[in-house]
Amino acid sequence: MQTWRATVWPALVGATVIALGGIALAQAASPGPIFVGMTAPLSGVDAAYGRGLRHGVDLAIARANDSGGVSGRRIELVVLDDRGDPSVAASNARELLRRGVLAITGVHGAPATAAVAGVIHSAGAATAALVAPATGAEALREPARPGVFHVRAGTFDEMDAAMLHLDTVGVTRYGLVVQDGLFGESARASLELQLVRIGLKPVVLQRLAEGGDTRAVMGAVCAAQPQVVVLALDAARVTALVDAGRAVGCAVQHLVFSETGAALAEQARAGHWRPPPGLMITQVTPHPADLSQPLVAEYHRAAAVAGRDGADEGGRYPSIEGYRGMRVLHEALRACATLLSRSCVLDALANRTLEVAGQRIQFGPAQRQARPFVEMTLLDTLGRFRR
Repeated sequence: MQTWRATVWPALVGATVIALGGIALAQAASPGPIFVGMTAPLSGVDAAYGRGLRHGVDLAIARANDSGGVSGRRIELVVLDDRGDPSVAASNARELLRRGVLAITGVHGAPATAAVAGVIHSAGAATAALVAPATGAEALREPARPGVFHVRAGTFDEMDAAMLHLDTVGVTRYGLVVQDGLFGESARASLELQLVRIGLKPVVLQRLAEGGDTRAVMGAVCAAQPQVVVLALDAARVTALVDAGRAVGCAVQHLVFSETGAALAEQARAGHWRPPPGLMITQVTPHPADLSQPLVAEYHRAAAVAGRDGADEGGRYPSIEGYRGMRVLHEALRACATLLSRSCVLDALANRTLEVAGQRIQFGPAQRQARPFVEMTLLDTLGRFRR
């Protein structure tokens, strides 16, 4: 059986939990449902990813409840829409803790993850667990963020997989366009590190601010004649930049990270945007149709039992990611059984081996995934992911 070491920042996980009027402690004694929280972009530009995450979390909770919940108690999800706004995500996290959730999952993107991590961290200690945030930003993994448990591959891992493929097919000229912030900086550092290993450096590096001059950026990129341009951008900036490239006659292959892929696929399927030929997107879960993967097979069984396989094709990658994260949280809740509290969940995540879909997941200080999952896909003009 494969052991999967995931990233965790469990500093002082045994610290006293802020009960906020005793709500959190009440869950341990109450025979009622167990509440877990979620703040995600259910509307706005990243809604495709947020809805996919929620779909997967819902499926995992349905599976858990069908198998007896946690010592006979049902799990219930308290979900709030943050619209992709980190300030709203932070406010939502405070509200979720006030409502007594034992942990938070389903957060999307580096800014929202950083905001929620700040809420659950108080006086040097984690007061609740943030499980499986949907971001690969390395700055949220190193240095440690107390109580944040990363399950997905990081940006370094995604870039490593992409570079392995691109180097194999003979690519030597790389361009990079990034947005400001944790996501863009993580991608820049990742690409430069990977290129140093093979004796190269980017032929062009451009930054694109929100509402920036996409034609000027693409003009500078194309003048450098890269073979592949890595885009560490949100979906709105990716579509604007690619369209600007078409307008100036710049035909170059693009690589986009998993955090942006679902929104691009949704726009393509709706006919709002036409992807360029050969648009590469990294993925951090197996392909939704690959039933040889235990996680995917379990996901589809859970969907069939629940009668809720409503995630569209583009949304299934984030749905599987949300499902996996909630499965990890469910196993931590089961480890606590009748002694449920935020501190117990933190301790279970930090110190126990949890089994999910045939994989043993172990968290620990300064540990990354031993075999982080990343695969490469192509997004076709109809918004379908091809391997």
